[in-house]
Amino acid sequence: MTLIICAIRPEIKPFLMALENSKSEKCGSVKVYIGTIHNKQVLVVRCGVGLKKAATVTRSVINKYPVKQVIMSGTAGGVDKKLKIGDTIVSEEILYHEIDKNVLHDTGLNEEISFLVNTEMLQKLKSAVEVEPLTQQVYFGRITSGSKFVSGKQFNIIAEKYQPLCLDMETAAVAHVCHAGNIPFIAVRSVSDTSEKSGLLTFYKNVAKVSENSFTVATKLL
Repeated sequence: MTLIICAIRPEIKPFLMALENSKSEKCGSVKVYIGTIHNKQVLVVRCGVGLKKAATVTRSVINKYPVKQVIMSGTAGGVDKKLKIGDTIVSEEILYHEIDKNVLHDTGLNEEISFLVNTEMLQKLKSAVEVEPLTQQVYFGRITSGSKFVSGKQFNIIAEKYQPLCLDMETAAVAHVCHAGNIPFIAVRSVSDTSEKSGLLTFYKNVAKVSENSFTVATKLL
């Protein structure tokens, strides 16, 4: 069974619209949607924004259900200058650029900061993109996550120190929990804003469309 995790409503919406034979159940504080996409059984859940929520929800779901692999899907802020709004990033490596110690304390995780994704899942997506080109560009590389929204000077510091393709506020926490549980994981994030086109207005303008881009790529794993 594949667990698909999104942070916010616009990110989860394409998966819920595609879900067939669906039902929902409560798991802790969140609702888990159970059904099929492309005839494969999936769990779809919205974790909320931030590292702590992402880690807590991921752990709760994988403790309750027989999860075989995890896909994080959604949006991110583009860091690499080559990225355009709508481009999709598939994680090869995921790391914290700033970690909330409460995440470690509350979830019992150790202090690792960097995680490699599952090789088989990564190769499957690379092959799928080569066979069937998409309307957006797809890049493979590093994603970083932190507990706070960053901009300005802090954004530039992260870009120079870690050289990620993009950054967000959940992926590293989900990867961390999966790594601790030895569960295959990968993240698919599409660019909703960049350093040149930034701010909440830009994000809200693009979030629905770019979430569809992530959905298109993520479901190639099913």
